Amino acid sequence: MVEFDEAAFLRDGQKAYGCRQRIEEVADEVTKKGYNKIVLTGIGGTTFEMMSVEDIIRRYSNVPVVNLNAAEGMIDKPSYINERTLVVTGSKSGDTKETVEICRWCKEQGATVVVFTGKADCPLAETASELILCDAPGMENTYLKFYLFALCLLYRRGDFPSYPKFAEQMAVLHKNITSWKKQFEDKAHELSVKYAQEPYQIWVGSGILWGEINMFTMCILEEMQWMRTRAVTSSMFFHGTLELVDKDVLVYLVKGEDQYRPLDERAEAFLKKYTDKLVVIDTADYKLDGIDDEFRIILSPIMFNSITRGRLAYHFEKQTGHDLEFRRYYRQFAY
Repeated sequence: MVEFDEAAFLRDGQKAYGCRQRIEEVADEVTKKGYNKIVLTGIGGTTFEMMSVEDIIRRYSNVPVVNLNAAEGMIDKPSYINERTLVVTGSKSGDTKETVEICRWCKEQGATVVVFTGKADCPLAETASELILCDAPGMENTYLKFYLFALCLLYRRGDFPSYPKFAEQMAVLHKNITSWKKQFEDKAHELSVKYAQEPYQIWVGSGILWGEINMFTMCILEEMQWMRTRAVTSSMFFHGTLELVDKDVLVYLVKGEDQYRPLDERAEAFLKKYTDKLVVIDTADYKLDGIDDEFRIILSPIMFNSITRGRLAYHFEKQTGHDLEFRRYYRQFAY
C-alpha cells in the first residue's frame, strides 16, 4: 500500500484509545460543574471535524449546541457564551491564532474550555480549563477522541445509554479502519490514474458526512493538491450546480447511511444520466467487525476519511508529483 505503515498506524490508534480514561474524567468533571450549552469551536479543518460532532449531539440530545467559527466568533463575541457554557476545541499545532484567541476570550467570559492537543506547552493549552493531551496523529484519531468525549457527555446526561458498549468496541476501531483502507486501495489507484489531472471536480454529499466532504475537498484537494473543487450538498445540487454537469465533468457522489440517503440517491439517479465521469463512494460498502451496526452512522465520517484522506490523497500525490506537505501561502508568512 502507498504511504501506509500498518504497524505504526495501529500503535497510534492504541495511543489515541489510551486517552479514553482522561477523556471520561474530563467529561465527568464538566458534568459535575454543570453547563447549559455546548460550543464547538475552531477554524479550518477543525470546524469541519466539529460538524459531525454537532450532528451526533443533535442526533441524541436536546442540549443546545453551536459550531462556532473561531475567526467570526472573535468579531461577533456571542452573548450566549458565559459561565454556563462548555467550549470544546482541538488543534494539532496548538498555536492556531484564531482558535487561541476565541478560547482565551471564552474563558474570560467564565466558560469552561476543554482543549484537545498534543502539546502541553502551546498557546492553546494555556487557555484550557481542562486539557486532554494526546499526540496520536491522524484525523481518524481526532474523530475518535472527539466522539468519545461527546458521547460520554451525552451518557452522563442520560441521552446515550449505549456509551459503555460504544467505548469498549472502539478498542478494535483501527483494525476496522485498516480493513477499509485495504479494501479501497485498488480503487484509489484506479481513480488517481484516471482523474488526478482533471481540471475541475464536483463533490456531492449530505448529512453527517458533509463536514468531512468539506474537509477533504478544501483542506486536502485544494490546499494540499491545488485541485479545483466544488463541494455541494445533495439537496442544494439541484438548485444551481447541476447546470455545470455534462458528460466530461467529473463528479464524486458520497452516499451516507443516515436519514439523508434518499437525497444522495436522487442526485445519483440524475448524475448517472448526465455525466460519464461519475464516481460513487458509499460508506455502506464498508463492514464493521466487532462493532455493532447501531454505531455505523456515528463512524461513517471516519470511514470516509480513512479511504479519502487516508488513501486517495496519497495516490493523487503519486500521480501529480505534488507533495502533500508543500504550501506556497498557508503558514508560510503573515497575512
